[in-house]
Amino acid sequence: MEYKEFMEEVERHIKEYLPEEWKNEEVSVRQQLKNNGIQLYGMSIRIPGSDLTPQIYLDSAYQSYSMGVSMEEILKKLAEQYLESVEAAPKFGIHNFDYENWKDSLFMCAINADKNRELLSSVPHQIVEYLAVVYRYLIEEDGGIFGTVLVNNDHLKSWNIDSEMLHEQAEKSMKQLMPYEFHSMDYVIADMMGCPIEESQLSMENSFMFVLSNSKKWQGASYLFCPDVLESVSKEIGGNYLILPSSIHELVLIREEKERGIEYLKDIVCDINQSQVDEEERLSNEVYQYDAETGSISMVSDGDMQQGMHLEM
Repeated sequence: MEYKEFMEEVERHIKEYLPEEWKNEEVSVRQQLKNNGIQLYGMSIRIPGSDLTPQIYLDSAYQSYSMGVSMEEILKKLAEQYLESVEAAPKFGIHNFDYENWKDSLFMCAINADKNRELLSSVPHQIVEYLAVVYRYLIEEDGGIFGTVLVNNDHLKSWNIDSEMLHEQAEKSMKQLMPYEFHSMDYVIADMMGCPIEESQLSMENSFMFVLSNSKKWQGASYLFCPDVLESVSKEIGGNYLILPSSIHELVLIREEKERGIEYLKDIVCDINQSQVDEEERLSNEVYQYDAETGSISMVSDGDMQQGMHLEM
């Protein structure tokens, strides 16, 4: 069974594996645009008696089918997965989706502008040197994260706010939801290995490579769009620094005076992206510089410092 035929089969038969109350609900299986232009098939069914329509993705199910798992078993698993999402769904109605209810759940996400042109055409955003910031809000229930929703242009109309107000609020609430964290690379590696080390001012001064992320280690590269954070990091590092956008979740920073050739660093970023970072989580293959004097970010190359944009947002 081919890919598209598999998706149609799921759409036709999934309700046979759901409880009776779902028999009159419409099943929608269609492609969804994800980060970096990736298209994934998602299945959504409205919860009976609710305004919510949970969605689950089907591409991994097709991979299982291709490896020999029966269609009946796959439909059973998809029904179980969907019902688990229903159980975890927040208990609220669509009438609660106003700005005052959601403004403190807003946060920013950094993405590659060139690879997300189609997405950016329908959502509020800002761009700095081929990197874009878009906005999402967290949906939480009983202290856990149920999911996130991408803010689009229709949200701004419904909320009666402009993009500048959105950016200001998302930056403010993000710092509360997931405060930035800045550590030496030695500290990060030791922590990942389960052997945390003490980080002192001296150890920071002796380091040349650092990691900027957030408390959740998720969507941490968005702090690239927070001028006050970049300035604070500059004071800790002691001036200018280079930025290696290792993924949408974190940034690797290098003291400028310790830099190797820019092309060498770009090769490192490309190699890491290709071998260790999922395509959907890649940010950029370029190297950037933060100028402490001007507070600007510029994309750099071996023989040329390209003009950056001053970060006044």
